[in-house]
Amino acid sequence: MARNMPTLQQRVDPRGFSLLELVVVLTITAILTALLFPGMRAARDSAHRLICASNMRQLGMGTITYAMDQWGERLPPSQMAQNGRRLDQMALTWPNPGTTTLMPREDFDGLGMLISQGYCDNPKCLYCPSHSGRHGYEGNATSLNEAVDRMWLPHGTPTIFSNYQYVGDNGRKDSINTLQPESILITDGFRTKADFNHRRGMNKLLGDLSIQWWQDEQNRFYLGLPDSPIVSIEEHAEIFNSIWLLVDEDHVFDEQYEEN
Repeated sequence: MARNMPTLQQRVDPRGFSLLELVVVLTITAILTALLFPGMRAARDSAHRLICASNMRQLGMGTITYAMDQWGERLPPSQMAQNGRRLDQMALTWPNPGTTTLMPREDFDGLGMLISQGYCDNPKCLYCPSHSGRHGYEGNATSLNEAVDRMWLPHGTPTIFSNYQYVGDNGRKDSINTLQPESILITDGFRTKADFNHRRGMNKLLGDLSIQWWQDEQNRFYLGLPDSPIVSIEEHAEIFNSIWLLVDEDHVFDEQYEEN
């Protein structure tokens, strides 16, 4: 029986990519990625800013509702502000080591009052999706949820920080009656450089619950922030005043802070 001999075309193995073709494909892919990446990053940043603004609006509504339920319509109090620690008003808890009760504990502070008293039922609203520092939601979720369940914090619990700066209460028992529509109630946090969320600007929630974006193309605000948390109350006041003037030139500051 005669065997069918393979033709020359059948004997030739199919050829893969040559090195030159592979280099061309990789080069084109790199160029397209470089062209598309800035647009993708801009879209992501824009989405994060919208989520951040939504978080602030929910916190603002919770703040106003809290005040309306209080005698004297007082805004959520801030021990941080009363003690001159304005940069630390990202804190949701206030360490209270001087208490004489049988069970020393920490208290909720500022925006933390909204969580502990049920005016904001989602702790994730306290965290900006653009935040890249150590005070993200994932790192605080367990401690915060446990604190909310207990309604108080065991003694020795580390201070819990959010990503937003609560500037609506300046330690003088402000109320919604004294809150001006243009007053800044909440902003992105700025305790340190790592705490600043958007780098080139910030969202700010005003007293009328409107959201404004403050642009800082030159990074003046970010560069004016300390690299690490400040201990000195006097230095707190000095840094807070200097950087806050960039955002709100009409803001009124207390010149002197006294430690309680």
